[in-house]
Amino acid sequence: MKFTSKILLGLLLLLFAGVVSSNIILKSKYDKIDKSDNYWNYASVLQQPFKYLKITGGNSTKIAFEQSTKCSVKILQQWKSWYKGEIKAYVSNDTLYINFDYVADNLYNKFWMESATTVRIFSPELLYVEGFNTKLEMFKIKQKSISVNMSGKSEFELESMSTAFDSLNITQKDSSAVVFEMSPDYKTTETFHIKKVAASVQGVSILDLGHAQIDSLQLSIADSSGIILSGGALKKRFR
Repeated sequence: MKFTSKILLGLLLLLFAGVVSSNIILKSKYDKIDKSDNYWNYASVLQQPFKYLKITGGNSTKIAFEQSTKCSVKILQQWKSWYKGEIKAYVSNDTLYINFDYVADNLYNKFWMESATTVRIFSPELLYVEGFNTKLEMFKIKQKSISVNMSGKSEFELESMSTAFDSLNITQKDSSAVVFEMSPDYKTTETFHIKKVAASVQGVSILDLGHAQIDSLQLSIADSSGIILSGGALKKRFR
């Protein structure tokens, strides 16, 4: 066998050994993962308690909140290997702060980011949510009251598992969209009841309460903004 052929054969054997050893290492790590955890592909970065949330950035991806007995913040594991920048999360005075600083390297990563839920947030409840240039979805919510403040180019959606709210306090400006609706997991009805809504909708924002029956509505809305209400809520307000 020629010397060059021996070198090529040796390189191929080294390459094959590298692939096999990498697969063994990856399989070992995968086998250690708790498959009962629905979010096993997320890395926990914070476990301090909080009741308030302030988010800056992240409107080109998805951020999700779910009620849980324990507080935590989890970030998709592919984040660090795929994207330039960082997601900072910290707690101060019962408030969770999340700041996004990233740049997608290419159009594929940008498209993937738009469809992915990059950050998942868990706590027993959130009393106040503030977002600037962000996109936040709250799933299977059972609490009765919340205050929401959205600005910049933001989207906020709350899916409730309860058909009755005590109060909603909503502040919107710039170009923000806020939606309250029943969770699709609640099969009985799409309609819910709210005792009191206080809303300020400014800029070119839109507030969707189209499935809500509202007892008391305090509303300040700009000419360039919009609000979607049910027929029952309109009758109570303008009769």
